[in-house]
Amino acid sequence: MASGALPPGFPSVEIDGEFYWDGGLVSNTPLQWMLECHERRDTLAFQIDLWNARGDVPGSMSEVMVREKEIQYSSRTRANTDHFAREQKLRNALATAVEKLPEELRHLPEFTPIVAAQDRSVYNIVHLIYRAKHYEGHAKDYEFSRLSMEEHWRTGHHDAVRTLRQPEIYERPPRHEGVFVFDVLRDIGD
Repeated sequence: MASGALPPGFPSVEIDGEFYWDGGLVSNTPLQWMLECHERRDTLAFQIDLWNARGDVPGSMSEVMVREKEIQYSSRTRANTDHFAREQKLRNALATAVEKLPEELRHLPEFTPIVAAQDRSVYNIVHLIYRAKHYEGHAKDYEFSRLSMEEHWRTGHHDAVRTLRQPEIYERPPRHEGVFVFDVLRDIGD
């Protein structure tokens, strides 16, 4: 229940004497899980973001409230993605360094964490960023009317189909980079 308790539309939920609101008050994109996953493999990941970092300069207090949420939520998503890309580039560099170590050094206990951290996997992260309609206000994060949900589903489906038709999302990043990040709809003009 707490995962659906979005303020101010829903009250907090009490669990063992503590009160909780949804973790969506900050971005909860699971890129960290991908980085820490022990079964690392080449991955095409889709990161859904309901908040757009790019937007018009607000002209009213209502628009300021919307931009505040857009900046707050989307900057966290971008920070997580940038962190993931830096970490993967480092894992890739470690793999290069381990390849250059003599075989007898690779098995020393001092190198165990380095050998374990290396990773040649590549990741394509595709951002599907919702572009809010001009009539949506600051309540879009807790406005769940049937009409709104059906419109969001249609928009998401349309954006996903357009994105999946773009060949560049399937191209492997160079080994030394390890990660490509795409906002296809922005790049092809939405």
